[in-house]
Amino acid sequence: MVFSLVLLVIGALLAAFVGSSPFIGGAIGFLMGWVYSLSLRIHQLEIQLKHSASAQEALVASEPILDQLQPVTPPSQVSVPPQVYAPAVEADSLINAEPVQPQAASQAYFAEEPQPPKFSVLSKAKDWLVGGNPFVRLGVVILFIGVVFLLRYSIQHNLVPVEIRLIAAAIGALVLLGFGWKLRERAGAYGLILQAGGIGLLYLTVFGAYSLYHLIPSLAAFALLLLFVLAATALAVLQNSLALAVFATVGGFLAPLLTSSGSNNYIGLFSFYALLNAGIVTIAWFKSWRLLNLVGFVFTFVIAGIWGWFSYRPEDFWPTEGFLILFFLFYVLIAILFATRRPFNLKDKVDGSLVFGTPIIGFCLQAALFVPFASETIPSSFLTTYGLAVSSLVLSLFYLGLAWLVWKRYGQEQKLLAETFLVLGVIFATLTIPFAAQNAAITTAAWAIEGAGIVWLGIHQRQFIQRLVAVMLQFVSLLLLIGSFTQLWWMYPVFWDTATVQAFSNGFFVASSLVALAMLLSSRLLANEFEGKRSVEQGLAISLLISAVVMHFISFEIQVIWGEFDYALHWHLVYAAIVSGLLWLSARTYWPLLSWVLPLPMLLLALALLISLTKQTSIFTDYALLAWLGFFAVWYGLLGHLERQAWFPLWLKVAHSFSLWIIVFLLTDQLQLLLSTYFTWQSAWSVAALPVVALVTVWLVLKAPIWPFKAQTSLFYSLAIPLLGLVAWWFLMSLAHAGSVEPLPWLPLLNPLDLVTLWMVLTLVQLVRHWQQLGGLKDSMFLRYSLIFIGFVWLNLTILRVLHHWYGLAWEFPSLLLNPVTQTTLALVWGLSGLLLTWRGNRIGKRVLWSAGAALLAAVVLKLFLIDFASSDTVERIISFIGVGVLLLFIGYLAPLPPAHQETIRVK
Repeated sequence: MVFSLVLLVIGALLAAFVGSSPFIGGAIGFLMGWVYSLSLRIHQLEIQLKHSASAQEALVASEPILDQLQPVTPPSQVSVPPQVYAPAVEADSLINAEPVQPQAASQAYFAEEPQPPKFSVLSKAKDWLVGGNPFVRLGVVILFIGVVFLLRYSIQHNLVPVEIRLIAAAIGALVLLGFGWKLRERAGAYGLILQAGGIGLLYLTVFGAYSLYHLIPSLAAFALLLLFVLAATALAVLQNSLALAVFATVGGFLAPLLTSSGSNNYIGLFSFYALLNAGIVTIAWFKSWRLLNLVGFVFTFVIAGIWGWFSYRPEDFWPTEGFLILFFLFYVLIAILFATRRPFNLKDKVDGSLVFGTPIIGFCLQAALFVPFASETIPSSFLTTYGLAVSSLVLSLFYLGLAWLVWKRYGQEQKLLAETFLVLGVIFATLTIPFAAQNAAITTAAWAIEGAGIVWLGIHQRQFIQRLVAVMLQFVSLLLLIGSFTQLWWMYPVFWDTATVQAFSNGFFVASSLVALAMLLSSRLLANEFEGKRSVEQGLAISLLISAVVMHFISFEIQVIWGEFDYALHWHLVYAAIVSGLLWLSARTYWPLLSWVLPLPMLLLALALLISLTKQTSIFTDYALLAWLGFFAVWYGLLGHLERQAWFPLWLKVAHSFSLWIIVFLLTDQLQLLLSTYFTWQSAWSVAALPVVALVTVWLVLKAPIWPFKAQTSLFYSLAIPLLGLVAWWFLMSLAHAGSVEPLPWLPLLNPLDLVTLWMVLTLVQLVRHWQQLGGLKDSMFLRYSLIFIGFVWLNLTILRVLHHWYGLAWEFPSLLLNPVTQTTLALVWGLSGLLLTWRGNRIGKRVLWSAGAALLAAVVLKLFLIDFASSDTVERIISFIGVGVLLLFIGYLAPLPPAHQETIRVK
């Protein structure tokens, strides 16, 4: 076939070079290549037949020797020797050869099996020139070319009357046919080649007499053509020659093209092609020749499409429509015959090229017939407006009826064919809606659904190419959908101003939903294990899944922007709940790729939280609370199901942690909104409420015996510890707050900030102990030093607040810290703290604790000399010096530095 195409190009180039028609030169080159390929195939068969005969002779000669050398093999163990390939042997060499010795024959039998002959391009060319029957091959090609040139020359110069020319051509064709039939048994396919040339020449003669010269009426011409088609069909079937059938068919299709006068007599052309296809149908009744079916299919629809592209006019609609329907029915019937009248070894085979190619190409040509009617100069009618919708509906009913008939007639034997027709019927039923609505986006959705159907059929037929093409079709539909959206986006001001597009009820969103559904279905089918699955198909399944999810998410966000932003929070939660519910239903059977979809509800949840934080609206307005509760009910139902099935453990940990983080932020924001109606954000009530939800969540993780907190170790590391870290950050930030609790009076330890700080300390103690139980924290020194640090900072902050609330010092920094009363109080408190640390370090033998107290006392002394010494004439500074001095003396007596290796002593 490749060689035929090469010769086609070469012939077209040569014809163009000499000033002739490139089409004629290409056609001649194609025929030469085709004849070459057929003769090469026949020659190979002859070689194999000769070799098989030689191998059998060798085996017969070796039988006596083998019986003596080998033990008798039981019948159950007898094996068939592999086929032996040998080079072709000429007849003369066989006659003059020496007799085969038995020993040599037995050695040849046990010799290593030779490889079958390999044919390179050079060897094929050499064999075509010198092997087999090169003269008859070249003779037929040259004769065909000569006849064409003779007819062309005689037409141009009018040398011979038309009638004489045609009679001579017909006589020559009959002579070729007669000699071909007489020599049909001759080697080298001599007779078949002559018969093929004669049939082609008869086609040319009759078509020229009718279409070019109008010498015979249409009825007589068609009768003759029908006779020739039947004759060619009978010859091909009687001789079981696929090559003859293909050659005759190709010649018949090329005949009107080679003799065309450019008169655009399309009715004659398509009538002739209808007779040719009738012959192919007749052959298909007796032979399952797939190549012949494909040749007729390609020539019929390609030539029809070319004619339609250059010559079709609106007034040609009804005749062209009739021929299109006829060709369509021909190849649907051929596909059915191929499936039902095939050999036994081809059982359960469906010719996907014809089964799917016929409706697809036929429908494309049908759509092209309506294109001229879109012109403004042609008045519209029901047929021109809804022609494609009607065509799609008729095809749907046709294929659904075929599915029913095939199933009723053949039952389980033709289950695949019936299911295929059923899928096609559903596809065209789906296409009816978009064509009736005349929406490009919906059309792309129908293509995506069609791709899903082809994926399903490709899995059942174990056809990888079919599945690959179906996936590509779905990606093409996705690109077309994106292209249709770009056109809408340029019209965005129109949508925004006039509200001509309703969010979530427009064609783009419906189409994106259908495309996503079809791609998800294909992904689910390709993710399963099935016979003939390729490794690349797992990647295709993931690509389809991710593309569908991302595309539909973007489509959803576009709808929100287009007009539903006031309810964006609700839509995000509803969408997240729907996705979670679909995931829950899909999780009834294990689908590993579901883990790729789990991030989508979490992303929608994060966007909903962002909208809630941005709009600062209460969840008790506009049914927002109902939306939140509905989502979390479905979401945690999905997580619970996945957890019971022990699926996606890593994703489950992430989902649990992420969901609780969202809840913490949401409830914290809502608590702040609630308090903002009663207090300002600067109030201690508002500041103290910030870590409340986080602290409650940490306690739930540590102590709650209910799901999802129970036995969730990952939540401790991914939620509890980070949350407590945020609470610690809150504690540091709250140091700058005065702690005002209007209208109540401020009391140490009995105010909101101190109570929450105490709660934080208790939570830290519980968290560290739980951490130690998990084995993640071996030493308890972390807890002790953390508590000491928090206690010291908390004590200083309490002193500052006492000075502010009880002694009227302004809560302004750094003036509050530089006040003499503050300096004296802090000096005494730090000194007492240092005393306690050094005493405790001495009693338990901890030099680190004693050193911390000593460092604190050193800081007090340093402060005395750097700050207080400058104001030594004030009472407060004097008290500071004296008090610190006494404390140091007391510490030196009570808590000296413990030894480096002193054992721990517990003193009651």
